Amino acid sequence: MSAPPGGRGGSLEALAAFAFLVFGAALVLPGAVQPALETALGLDLAASGLVASALSLGLGVGVVAGGPLADRLPRRPMFVGAAALAALSALALGAGGPYAGVLAATAGIGLGAGLYETLLNAAVAERAPASAAARLSLVHACATLGAGLGAPALGALAGAHGFSAPYATLGLAFLALATLALPIPFVKKGVGPAPLETRNVNEEDRPLGELVPLAGGCFAYVGLETALSVFAAPHADGLGHDAARGMRALSAFWVGLFVARVAYAALRRPASPVQLRLAGLAGAVALVAAAFGRGLAPEATFLAVGLALGVVFPVLVTLAGEAWPGRRATAVGLVVGAGSLGGLVVPWAAGAIGDRLGPAAAVVSLAVLALMVAAVPGRRSA
Repeated sequence: MSAPPGGRGGSLEALAAFAFLVFGAALVLPGAVQPALETALGLDLAASGLVASALSLGLGVGVVAGGPLADRLPRRPMFVGAAALAALSALALGAGGPYAGVLAATAGIGLGAGLYETLLNAAVAERAPASAAARLSLVHACATLGAGLGAPALGALAGAHGFSAPYATLGLAFLALATLALPIPFVKKGVGPAPLETRNVNEEDRPLGELVPLAGGCFAYVGLETALSVFAAPHADGLGHDAARGMRALSAFWVGLFVARVAYAALRRPASPVQLRLAGLAGAVALVAAAFGRGLAPEATFLAVGLALGVVFPVLVTLAGEAWPGRRATAVGLVVGAGSLGGLVVPWAAGAIGDRLGPAAAVVSLAVLALMVAAVPGRRSA
């Protein structure tokens, strides 16, 4: 689908901003409902981590499948269908449900959101490739804003009305998103994926190995982000604070990500692996401080982690698209799909560590993942 002359890029980016705002709220859903789920269903940390893993499983399938689909299919109906799938999955649990239903609904939300995440990552970057890092950082900042606002709001909603209420609320937001997308074109005339038979073969066939280190970094980052979101409340409890304090710490983490991404967008610098090294090292230091700093406010330490790691995801997505510019959505889908695998594995593994050694040990284990981000090699973008 092509936009009329003059395009409506602003409309697409406004939709992307709202879509990532809702996406961010969905990312913190497992952490926000964790205390209510624990009370209602008697879950331990490993079982709570499995809810986050279900979200990441859905996201992983969605972002990987969304890449080749967005490079080949009409994007508007694909986006509307993906948002509608997330809406129906969330609304299905609005009346409550068992633990298996929670896992299924969470995976369905992830699947729909993952499909549209990859589509938007490609569509926004394609409109102005030279400023892709800054533009993607801004829309990803909306995800962090949604997470920062969503953590306390959804947590309070779950505390007052049970764990199903946040699912129903997110379902309505996804439904509104699908409706708003109906009149918006997703491909600007002269921009976007060219027909397969006209693409530059050399551009298409860049080595898969160029994506492998980026995929490893994304595995580490998304796993860290997901696990930290789930264990914010238990970690605060381990420091002697109540669940509300844990929700504020989680919100501070996402606010830190938001501030870092807005600042990075304002600098308008090209994406570079050097930025990953600096961010990963700073994130590891902040995580160790969060784990052992009993005299430090959890809100402050989680804010520091977010500020340190905020640039990581937009830089990884930008570098992935630049590695395969002829199949940008496919490349982004593969790299972000590896991230979702991290989100599937890490919360469960960190939860098992937390059950055995305490929540602080789970947080320390995430510092290792930050060092994995710092170790990502790569070719500096042009």
